[in-house]
Amino acid sequence: MGRFFVLGDWGWADPELERRYSLVKQNADLQRSVAQAMAAQAAREPIAAVLTTGDNFYPNGVQSAEDPRWASSFEQVYAAPSLQVPWVASLGNHDHDSTAQAEIDYAAKSKGRWVMPSRYYTLRFPAQDVRVIVLDACSLSPAWNRRYFSAEGEKETAAQWAWIEAELAQPARWKVVIGHLPIRDHGFHAKEPEYVRRLAPLLEKHHVQLYLNGHDHHAELVKEKGVAYVTCGNGSDLYPIGSGQGSEFIGAYPGFTALDFGPEELTIRFFDADGKVRHRAVHAR
Repeated sequence: MGRFFVLGDWGWADPELERRYSLVKQNADLQRSVAQAMAAQAAREPIAAVLTTGDNFYPNGVQSAEDPRWASSFEQVYAAPSLQVPWVASLGNHDHDSTAQAEIDYAAKSKGRWVMPSRYYTLRFPAQDVRVIVLDACSLSPAWNRRYFSAEGEKETAAQWAWIEAELAQPARWKVVIGHLPIRDHGFHAKEPEYVRRLAPLLEKHHVQLYLNGHDHHAELVKEKGVAYVTCGNGSDLYPIGSGQGSEFIGAYPGFTALDFGPEELTIRFFDADGKVRHRAVHAR
């Protein structure tokens, strides 16, 4: 099966915080409405996996693999049978606020549902030969990595860039890169110049067809030099958006994205929390 959902910037549900803060309750309700739409669509058209673009837990990540937020904001919200598939997770800046290791540790005990063997990793789906390369994008940016300019931080950053180049060079029918930080969107956050400068040419050089990001809380599609840049940061609350000049589609609404990989074409559908398709696009290999 070559069908996936993409969800980003989503994890707000927490009964205690919802009782104390109206904004958390509002965002958690948006999260639940998106989850219901995902469940209904996946029941009609089964999926192979859910890909997350980071910021899996607000406001400050999770403390450990035993944190109650795993139940309240993940297992209980996405409990539908149709969503009991691998969740191929990436890290966002909020996930790093506590400890990214907690999400790696949970993967080890989740029996295959939460997938995060390390901070960055690759996963291959044999159907349609889809190679998913998951980055720890925030560690590559001085804006979000507090250790970026330390000797240890520089060594870790260099190691990840070397790993990225090696992984991108591997053959696959479809190459998908997931990084929390945007490259070509028209959203709320400023771009991370060093991240964009180094990564965009690599995506083009190695014929990556799809880059998925969150961080900006909206949905968008920009196509440039053979790469489809898809922003999926609308899993709960929303941020303002720009004009979208140069983008094929842009929208600020709660929702998720569906990817259907065929032998030669990728179909991208942007769904809202009511299950309505806001935009459909086809991207060729």
